[in-house]
Amino acid sequence: MPDALDELDLSILNLAIDRPRAGVREYARLLGVARGTVQARLDKMARIGVIAGYAPTLSPAAMGFTGFAYVRLNLSQGVLDQVTEHLAAIPEVIEADSIAGDSDLLCQVVSTGPENLEEVIQRIVAVPGVIRSRTEPVLRRRILRRIKPLIERVARDLARRR
Repeated sequence: MPDALDELDLSILNLAIDRPRAGVREYARLLGVARGTVQARLDKMARIGVIAGYAPTLSPAAMGFTGFAYVRLNLSQGVLDQVTEHLAAIPEVIEADSIAGDSDLLCQVVSTGPENLEEVIQRIVAVPGVIRSRTEPVLRRRILRRIKPLIERVARDLARRR
């Protein structure tokens, strides 16, 4: 656990997840602390990277991108940065991570359907340096990205240390 976080920080993070539109004044009221204290804590957590951004969470499916797949890529040696630049130009590639194991990159890809997924994959495999791909379409997302259980874990660790 980062030593920079304490119980008040964790309470603020929980509120930010549970009530993201409430605002600093409401967080301060609910926690019984000064507005400036909440703002200072939010600023600190942003500065140290705990808060990674303030963008809204958007749903690709609600925008018509109902298909979701993982695409594993094997690359030629020494082309990771160039391939990544090309992938960034494909809008349907919403995330790409370098990984260890039998692949070099793991991409999260959205599509408007099976035909569009095939088109996206064809654009991906046409990128210079991509040797092989393996696509794993997602049937249904079971656990969406979540952070709250991590906050709860940090809180338990903090309580144990006291």
